[in-house]
Amino acid sequence: MGNSKITFSNKYLLSILFLIWLLVQCSFLMKYGIVSSYEASKYFEECQNILEHSAFSDNKYLFYSVYIFIHIISFKLGNEIVGVYIFQLLLNLLASYSFFQLSYKITNNKAVAFIAVLLLFLTQSFQIWTVYLYSESVYSSLILLFTYCFFVLNQQNIKNLLLTTFILLLVLLSRPTGLLMIPIISIYIFLVLFYKAKYIKASLLAIVLGICFFALLNYAMHSSAQFDFMKPFVEKEVLCYIPTENTPTLTSHTGSNSLIHIFNYIFHNKKQFIHLSYEKIISFWGMQRYYYSASHNLYLKVFFYPIYFFGAFGLFKYFKQQRKICTFIITLFAIFTISIILTCDDWNNRFNIPIIPFVMMLGAMGLFTSYETILSLLPKKIN
Repeated sequence: MGNSKITFSNKYLLSILFLIWLLVQCSFLMKYGIVSSYEASKYFEECQNILEHSAFSDNKYLFYSVYIFIHIISFKLGNEIVGVYIFQLLLNLLASYSFFQLSYKITNNKAVAFIAVLLLFLTQSFQIWTVYLYSESVYSSLILLFTYCFFVLNQQNIKNLLLTTFILLLVLLSRPTGLLMIPIISIYIFLVLFYKAKYIKASLLAIVLGICFFALLNYAMHSSAQFDFMKPFVEKEVLCYIPTENTPTLTSHTGSNSLIHIFNYIFHNKKQFIHLSYEKIISFWGMQRYYYSASHNLYLKVFFYPIYFFGAFGLFKYFKQQRKICTFIITLFAIFTISIILTCDDWNNRFNIPIIPFVMMLGAMGLFTSYETILSLLPKKIN
């Protein structure tokens, strides 16, 4: 008998994924409830502050304004906690659907798109934030929506271009690290123009967007006394707010919170900077924590490290076929890693949330490619 190839429609695959998504979200809700304490409290307080005073209590909240605005709408509708949770839950679902379409568009392979979304649903450190009323869930969902619009929709269409630009604006104002999308997009467009030998346009773009980014970054650094970018260097922090022991005396630190003084620190403390950079990279990508249980650290290794391996394989396989999106993903990985090097890593692995979907996408590419390679090496059945 000849081999028969079973295919499933997108509708069928999406139905299965929806049921898995529903199961995952229900399990988190039942286990943790809606978490509205700890860091979430600042958004509730700022919501009330704006309603009473029509202004931010601190300029830093401009860079959280999208999430605060969601709080305000939910409060006006009568239930702030439930309203915000439902919004970010539905946004997560929409972003997951967009992620499936994005993966399918890139690979033209339903199986890869299915595996990518399935891996994302099984990533506890990504999905768990839907029950936390922090800004991470909305922020990461908006990044996925922007990436879908940017690469799947036709940007020559004015409506699509406006939609993409609007979602990018939401990303920029959903978290301070949303500003990192400016250099990511800038470098991506620069490289695309450079590959096309449009050197003048590429150079002008790099200059204009570079000035805009550093101006916004400089404003963000001075917008609040709570944004102290020199503190992780002075206190030798790998994880934010956790100074390491035996901190050496640093030279050329004046306490000024500016890019100039950060670069000045790096110049005068090269060895310490290199050592801290190494530890931060290991922390960011390795995700191990000394205060996690041995079983949890083992789970992180067993789940993520093989995906990293297959992701590298998938990137190598698809880079020539899909140079644009692969360039975007590499740039995104690099910029977020550099941001950790120049600041600090989160104690609970929140700062790597924006890169996780793209790790899963590359991992799915590598897994499917490996599967096809193994099949091709197996002896063929004789009919």
